[in-house]
Amino acid sequence: MTDCINAPRLIAFNYRRRFDVYAAFVKNTFLEMLAFRLRYLTGILTYMLFVSVNYFIWAAIYSGRPKNTEINGFSFSEMITYIAVGWVARSLYFSDLDYEIEDLVRSGDVSNYLLKPVDFQLMMFARACGSSAFRLLFFTVPIGLVILWIFPVMLPASASAMLLFSLSTVSGFIILAEINFIVGLLAFSIQSIQGIIRSKYFLIQLFSGLLLPMAFFPAGFRAVVELLPLKDISFVPLQFYLGHFAWGNVPSIFISQLIWIFVLLVAGRLMWQRAIAKLSIQGG
Repeated sequence: MTDCINAPRLIAFNYRRRFDVYAAFVKNTFLEMLAFRLRYLTGILTYMLFVSVNYFIWAAIYSGRPKNTEINGFSFSEMITYIAVGWVARSLYFSDLDYEIEDLVRSGDVSNYLLKPVDFQLMMFARACGSSAFRLLFFTVPIGLVILWIFPVMLPASASAMLLFSLSTVSGFIILAEINFIVGLLAFSIQSIQGIIRSKYFLIQLFSGLLLPMAFFPAGFRAVVELLPLKDISFVPLQFYLGHFAWGNVPSIFISQLIWIFVLLVAGRLMWQRAIAKLSIQGG
């Protein structure tokens, strides 16, 4: 009888202890990045350069056309907002788990984590959360304020649009972190994944719709890209921000994001198990 009463408390205690462990990884990553916060000043300038270049390109494309002209469903104001908000959001959801895993494998430090009673996949995700918490305070907020001050950025279409944008951006962050985890695990099989990481960097920028809204893609190419989860990183959240969505499609959009999160989670776990098995063979 006493065991039945204590069982829920024991389960809650175990979950609380596990949560505290991974919360510690979030906190440690935040503090690690805090030591290098000055280097993000140059990052602010880099993001400003990206937005400025795009602003002048689209200003040239829309020049000479009647006011409020739309190209593929985007007015000039919406296009500038799309680009500016997209880069501000990127400063938050960006993560470099792939680089971190490659460094752990190359240096051999990954063995230190194998000895710890932690789930490697959850630990790396906790580190991504810590990195994003740092970025939110010292990167995203400053960039957002500067961009809002300089460029004619529109406010969200509505409060509900802002809420959907925020939720979708969180989903995009999780999807990108899972993709980076999977790419990083390739370091267990390939001597160098620098080329793969760099290729992934440019492909995600294009296929996520960060560089160009998917409405500008050729129909056949867009149909293929829409099958991938990359659109959920940038394009889908920005569509919510601008109010370019139908309420009837919202449930299916978020269900699709949750499915991709689950699929990538399982794929990452299977690849991690395979990588550990391979590492055991080499060590034996």
